[in-house]
Amino acid sequence: MKSSDEGSLSWHDLLKYSPARWALAFCFLALLIIIFYLPVFYEDVLGPKPGTLINDVVLNAFVPVNWSLPTFAIIYLSIAQTFLSNLRNPKTLLIGLTCYLSISLLRMGAMYLITFEPPSDMILLVDPVTSGFYPDAGFAKDLFFSGHVSTMSLMVLLEEKRLARMIKIAGTMIVALFLVWQHVHYSLDILVAPFMAAAVFYTVKFWLKSLPGS
Repeated sequence: MKSSDEGSLSWHDLLKYSPARWALAFCFLALLIIIFYLPVFYEDVLGPKPGTLINDVVLNAFVPVNWSLPTFAIIYLSIAQTFLSNLRNPKTLLIGLTCYLSISLLRMGAMYLITFEPPSDMILLVDPVTSGFYPDAGFAKDLFFSGHVSTMSLMVLLEEKRLARMIKIAGTMIVALFLVWQHVHYSLDILVAPFMAAAVFYTVKFWLKSLPGS
């Protein structure tokens, strides 16, 4: 349950606390890395790196269909709802942003250490918002672990209202199904993603436990 002062805590009040300032500094540096280095990482580091091609029995059960639009509709509606419902709760927004950027950096390391070749019949997932950061022909090797499922899992973890949480859980399951159906990810990428999101979320919560309302 939230403390009585958490909802009224402003960004000015929150940033009086050292952990909040460190978290915001981390977010700024992580965002710079993602904006300026991620395209280079995809094209020049991960792209040429040999990966493993998996014979995934789960994917083999689906004839690929392009679900890009409904997939991103669910993801961006979930993000928008989380953001708008926490406009007066900067602590939750800071935790969410710190987690999201931490997951993004963790995925870069995971993709480099565990590199998969994309399924041969993958239908490329086209994000209407971030596709400009990818190489012109698109990029298919950002596989392990699923960023889309981990993002949806994070939205679930941030949600405190039971009904909204249940809807987001259902949305996460639908997104996972669409990604497998489109052959965008292997089933292993999908299964690992919620655990990675949870590990990051609870680590960040522990780091920021001294903030008011924690």
